[in-house]
Amino acid sequence: MARTFTMPENLSAAVLVGSGLVNAPVTDLACELRRQTESVNKGDMTRAESMLLAQSHTLDAIFAKLVTQALLVKHLDRMEPLMRMAFKAQNQCRATLQTLAELKAPKQIAFVKQANIGQNVQVNNDDNGAIKPTRTRKSKKAQNELLETDHVQWMDTRATGATVGDDSELEAVGEQHRAAKRRR
Repeated sequence: MARTFTMPENLSAAVLVGSGLVNAPVTDLACELRRQTESVNKGDMTRAESMLLAQSHTLDAIFAKLVTQALLVKHLDRMEPLMRMAFKAQNQCRATLQTLAELKAPKQIAFVKQANIGQNVQVNNDDNGAIKPTRTRKSKKAQNELLETDHVQWMDTRATGATVGDDSELEAVGEQHRAAKRRR
């Protein structure tokens, strides 16, 4: 029972009959919707294409009607909501036609395992012409060598540096040589 009540075709049939839009028995309407669903599942999209085209014509008519009403209004505060709704209908018409176009000519999607995106590609070859792997393990020796000045002589990072003699030519600018107007 639960499966029957929750089938999309049965729910749609109940809504259509309950709203008064369709004057037909619910079971007949549900059977027709089920038949159309089966044809879509088999790959026949003619009904869906017809529906989208009809909806785009309806949305275009709504757009034209709302623009006509907006242009006849003399007050801007009454014109603005009509124009907003007109442009929403126009945008929805465009989206419907775009959906129809994607049904007729689906976008080609390529699944690739590797893609080289960018302009610069680096290939590392050794002297023999063999390609080296792009990622190599870093050895502990290479990391430790960074901490040595000479072979096996560690750098003392805590030691203070040697003092440097003063440079008398580099002194602070006296007040007589400062700019008249300071800038930030």
